[in-house]
Amino acid sequence: MKKYITDSLTKFKNDVLSKGIYDVFKWFVLAILLVVPTKWIPYVKNFFSHEITLSVYAISILAISIIIVSAIVVSVIFMRKIKALENESQTDELTGLKNHKALDDYLTQKISEYKNKTESLSIIILDIDDFKDFNTRIGFNSADQILKKLGELLSNDKRLTDETFRYFNRGDEFLVVASETNLSQALQAAERKRKLIQKNLFAVNNESHSITVSCGVTEFKKSDDLKSFTDRVIMALNAAKKVSGKNNTKSVV
Repeated sequence: MKKYITDSLTKFKNDVLSKGIYDVFKWFVLAILLVVPTKWIPYVKNFFSHEITLSVYAISILAISIIIVSAIVVSVIFMRKIKALENESQTDELTGLKNHKALDDYLTQKISEYKNKTESLSIIILDIDDFKDFNTRIGFNSADQILKKLGELLSNDKRLTDETFRYFNRGDEFLVVASETNLSQALQAAERKRKLIQKNLFAVNNESHSITVSCGVTEFKKSDDLKSFTDRVIMALNAAKKVSGKNNTKSVV
């Protein structure tokens, strides 16, 4: 986290420096464009010739106001920049879903939260069946497009209490964190997603492709930490993939 903040601040300072040079040049040109007409346009010349008298108090208030407004503007820009960098670092470029780093942060927070809750928390992992062979058959670029479209499909097929992630940056696994969801409900959700994917045709380069997925499901226990929780859902996934033909859902309690 410290390295992320340091990198963000460095990038921000570099951006401010380059933008600052541009702004100085911009305002210099603008000043010339404003000053030059005062020599030839009578109305403009008369306007700028008027004397303006300000008290020390008025000048002080004006200066303080400018400083406060500038500080607010800079703070807003800075926070937006930090937020944009944070979102960028936690988003999978291919699918647009949140990535593994975001998953670790989110699930760790959920685990801490649900240790003191009576509601249930479950996770669902989906893995494309025989995707390595699929990659070989249609090529990596086309396979990436399948992953992208699958990410979009999963992103659209979720409840307000669900959050979907790409499990690894270069992998074909997706993980859904289902809040306020017990094991039985999560199994139903996993089956719905599995059947939806099986029925869907993914169009890439004027060709339609069909895929299937195997799903693993587990429910949070009060004794769980991040590792034990995710290890158990991987166990469920491995059990599903051992079934002949795959394309099924298994759970581990």
